[in-house]
Amino acid sequence: MRAKKQLRIAQVVASTGNGGLERHAYDLSDGLVAKGHDVTFLTTATLMQRVPSNVRAVELPLDGNRNNPAVLYRLWRELRDGKFDIVHAQGSKAAQMVSRVKWALPAGVKTIGTLHNQKRNVQAFRKLDHAIGVSKALSKDINRDSCTTVYHGLKTELWQDELPTVKRNNRLLMLAVGRLVEAKGFDLLLSAWTNVDADLLIVGDGPDKELLENQIEKLGLEGKVTLQGRVENVPGYMKAADGVVVSSRREGFSYVVAEALLCRCPVVSTDVPVANEVLDKSLIMGTDPKSISDTLCRLIDEFEAWRRQCESAFEFALDEFVFEKMLEKTERLYFDLLDTRH
Repeated sequence: MRAKKQLRIAQVVASTGNGGLERHAYDLSDGLVAKGHDVTFLTTATLMQRVPSNVRAVELPLDGNRNNPAVLYRLWRELRDGKFDIVHAQGSKAAQMVSRVKWALPAGVKTIGTLHNQKRNVQAFRKLDHAIGVSKALSKDINRDSCTTVYHGLKTELWQDELPTVKRNNRLLMLAVGRLVEAKGFDLLLSAWTNVDADLLIVGDGPDKELLENQIEKLGLEGKVTLQGRVENVPGYMKAADGVVVSSRREGFSYVVAEALLCRCPVVSTDVPVANEVLDKSLIMGTDPKSISDTLCRLIDEFEAWRRQCESAFEFALDEFVFEKMLEKTERLYFDLLDTRH
């Protein structure tokens, strides 16, 4: 359904990565255009080629110093000349830059910032008209009345139906997914796996690949653990696996947890958002190898009970972690900020 009033919306993205923040901003912008709104995506040169074709993109040198007066002036000029109703900063850096030019924007423009990851300094989000946390934990970090939790939403209709062929050794197959970096805790998971009677398939790539390969060899896990590398059809692997394990040291919103629950695949996770908001507390494990292995061994021994325990989380995900819900909540928030009937 198209909105009764078209809004002019600026999405400001100052990052250069290809993670959850950027994915969210692309999808949100695309969805807002489909609902009849006029969206301009102000971003770095690195991201210009990935902006959806139906969204107007403007390149700005936002990947440099966030305090650079020349860059802030260019950002302010684009926001002023665009005659926007809403200026939405995606991420901490964008929020800081928008907060610095907010005072000079035309009267009536509403500013909003979305916090995607845990940050030590969230003051910028308190200087905008409203803030969004992509998990309850992040909303709590922002610590202001004018803050709303809006979970990331996934476009499940784009997922492939075909299941990949995975090797099984007459044991349960657990799947771990993510970029091979310290924050994801795969080193902890490998240390724990020496005591786990199951196979582990790790999907993803990154700078820690060689370190993890060496750890697998050192621990003698070659027959139980496989580094698959990057794959396109992650949901397919989740549907083919018996369970998903998340060993992250920190997260803002775990896309892996959301995807697994939408695939109705049992999940066990460390105490990170959004696992700690939707999973039973008995499923949340600590971030040391012994806690991880103890929790995994217990759940694998009681696999059917574990699956049943996840049923309420499956239903929650179907309601809250889908793209349509995220788009609906965000659009409604825009209108509420503008005090516009729709």
